[in-house]
Amino acid sequence: MAKRTIVTMPGDGIGKVVLEETIRVLDAAGFEAEYVNADIGWEFWCNEGNPLPERTLKLIEEHKIGLFGAITSKPKDAAFEELSPELKEKKLVYASPIVGLRQHFGLDICLRPCRTYKGNPLNFIRRGSNGTIEEPEVDVAIFRQNTEGLYGGVEWSNPPAQVYDAMMTHPKFAKNFGMHPVEEISISTRIFTKKHTERILRAAFEHAKKYGYKSVTLCEKPNVIRETSGMMYKMAMEIQKTDFPDIQLWNTNIDAQMMWLTKNPENYGVIVAGNMFGDIVSDGFAGLIGGLGFACSAQINPDSGIGVFEPTV
Repeated sequence: MAKRTIVTMPGDGIGKVVLEETIRVLDAAGFEAEYVNADIGWEFWCNEGNPLPERTLKLIEEHKIGLFGAITSKPKDAAFEELSPELKEKKLVYASPIVGLRQHFGLDICLRPCRTYKGNPLNFIRRGSNGTIEEPEVDVAIFRQNTEGLYGGVEWSNPPAQVYDAMMTHPKFAKNFGMHPVEEISISTRIFTKKHTERILRAAFEHAKKYGYKSVTLCEKPNVIRETSGMMYKMAMEIQKTDFPDIQLWNTNIDAQMMWLTKNPENYGVIVAGNMFGDIVSDGFAGLIGGLGFACSAQINPDSGIGVFEPTV
């Protein structure tokens, strides 16, 4: 059988270090593959005006699997200042290449497992009764919706007239923001679709069923973000009731969840959330098992079979 070919994207900084070490570990474990290097990151933004070149997309399209390190990412103005002088006149705007990669290939299902390994001195500990020290076992699988929500990239500063006029039709916008000059307003949207919300929810429940987890926790904020988080919670209840009645559905708010994960992390099994909150809670749980270096992230499009694997970042 021919060896599989994996597209390696070291990126910037620590990414170049961890990717090299990752391949060393894979080789030692007997994982057989060929590796082809691809360009991504800050160097290509500065010199080409594109941190995710088309040639890299073509390689992933061909080989279907990618291994990613890390990238440097800076605010819009700072990124523009570092462009090569001949590129500045093109009025290019920096966008995160890893977010672009997820959206280009529809890698909407993101699985981030966090599990303690005995003997790791960085594992989370807490004080028990009579002054004892407890080291609870963490075994959590976090499902993050990877392409929508606050990371969808639908944003404006000094929004155009049609956007501003549309926003002004909402009474709360008109009341609370309508008195501000349009050039002083920035808008970032949080868009959820039923199709991809259902897909991440079902992926979470199916994982819980397959691996024997007793609960799926929806970690959002439906009491305040009523339309998007509210839709996700309603869909989760319908899916659980209809198709997964033997798996409990828990509902937590992201802020409370961040407190509880350092009180009783062993109580949680599968957690599912939208893009931003999934990013937050996965970093929180990674901290309990020693840090981001002990966590990992799989980004998958089940339709195309394309997957990109990276640290939890």
